[in-house]
Amino acid sequence: MTSRERVLTACRRGKPDRVPRDLWMEAGVEQDLKRRLPDQDLLEYFNVDVRSAAPSPTRLATDFSHYFDRDVECDEWGRGTVWDDQRHYAEICYPLRHARDLADIEAYPWPDLLEDYRYEETSRQVRSLQDAGYAVTAPLYETVFEMAWELRSMDLLFEDMTFRPDLAATLLDRITERRVFAAAKMAEAGVDIVQFGDDVAMQTGLMMSKTMWRQWFAPRLRRAIGAAKGANPAVLIWYHSDGNITDLIPDLIEVGVDILNPIQPECVDQAWVKREYGDHLAFWGGLGVQSVLPLGTPDQVRQHVKEVIKDVGADGGLVISPSHVLERDTPYANILAMKEAIDEYGTY
Repeated sequence: MTSRERVLTACRRGKPDRVPRDLWMEAGVEQDLKRRLPDQDLLEYFNVDVRSAAPSPTRLATDFSHYFDRDVECDEWGRGTVWDDQRHYAEICYPLRHARDLADIEAYPWPDLLEDYRYEETSRQVRSLQDAGYAVTAPLYETVFEMAWELRSMDLLFEDMTFRPDLAATLLDRITERRVFAAAKMAEAGVDIVQFGDDVAMQTGLMMSKTMWRQWFAPRLRRAIGAAKGANPAVLIWYHSDGNITDLIPDLIEVGVDILNPIQPECVDQAWVKREYGDHLAFWGGLGVQSVLPLGTPDQVRQHVKEVIKDVGADGGLVISPSHVLERDTPYANILAMKEAIDEYGTY
């Protein structure tokens, strides 16, 4: 099988020749691995089956500085960050924290993701990656909820949803319409998987009631999924939320999610989730970046990989990967043990 065939088989809940794999890593880990493996393409060395395509960079040069009272770095959405000296941890600064009314939301310099030029090169990029044998994803992470609170602040967003619903709805809709447009364009370009995601759970459970999620976020996620499926009915829908997301899984299935990420092992019973929902969902992730990968021995890492494949991927339906980025406290020996164990235990 090619990587693409392998990933699509697993994501359609089938059994490929081996468990496909993905790998995310923090910049410090990537730098260390490049130093240790200077002649290697890291994605090829770790046999990663997936590549990503994205919209072209914006042509705008928006100045967000008047939204902040100090120097910050901004992305095209205006989310401000202040990094530590190792560019590892960042403080988030909120450009819409002082928005008072709908006019302030409407006047905000929203990114130009509704412009066709952002997607003119996407089809070529997707075809090139697929021709090379890879499955191609379109990352639209921080889809609505996270983007909203990173612009407004989490405390004010929840206050808005409770006491200022018109303001909350306007903010969420401005984000959603850009996600809907991008999802349709990326699906139209032929990506295999559209990746949505919002961290809506803590490790103890949801950070909002299901009633609130169903009112504010389910309809908007459904719109974005519908746009992608409308543009390309074959496209698969991936959804990410860290934490204990199990109470929301039936709702995610209902709005059209095909693949759940990351089934975080520190707080999710992976074997139960597979038994309960494996007829409806494929799973992506599974390896503990808070526990075994950084803190275990290489032998414990190997055993952990073996158990995840057994519990979640025994009959297919698994793309194995760390449950989030590998952080710089993960020993090199454990990273190699992870790779070797997937090689050893991942063949069907």
